[in-house]
Amino acid sequence: MEKRTFFAKDLAAILLKNQVISESLASGLSQAFKESSQESFDDFLLEEHIVPRGALLSALSSYYKVPSVDVVGYFFQSFLLHKFPKDILHRYVFIPMDVDDEILTVVASEPDNPRLLPIIGEYVSYDIVLRVGIRIDITDAITEYYDESITQVPDDVDIRFERSMGREFRQESLLKEEESEVISHEDIID
Repeated sequence: MEKRTFFAKDLAAILLKNQVISESLASGLSQAFKESSQESFDDFLLEEHIVPRGALLSALSSYYKVPSVDVVGYFFQSFLLHKFPKDILHRYVFIPMDVDDEILTVVASEPDNPRLLPIIGEYVSYDIVLRVGIRIDITDAITEYYDESITQVPDDVDIRFERSMGREFRQESLLKEEESEVISHEDIID
């Protein structure tokens, strides 16, 4: 049995113990996961609406024996993310959360990965504290912080827009002044 099958069975057992899923569902989850196109079991559980996010985070915390963190909506500090190459964050599925007293808190989808701490240590010299998070949420957060938003406008476009709006405003003002002069001349003629 490969690692992901063991993980699926163990996590299903935790979810059963926590009374999140039924025994019949727990027994069929590993097979359903094998047959799915999902790469990770936690993504599979969320995509198929089998367990709520909070229950999954609790089960992941029990499995990895570290606290869990819901990264959805968390405001990550850009300077911390940019200490790591984007491809490293995606490859090892982790995201630096914060630094306090030279201790870096990192949220990872697999905090038990033996290569994780040495990889992080290649980029920072902080002491590291690991937390667990949901894989898809971590990858989405990484992408959000590294990729420009499709609605984000580059700074130089903002400046050009303001300048053009200034020109348009001045042109409108001149036209209104000319119109008011024309009206006042017509008033005089009447």
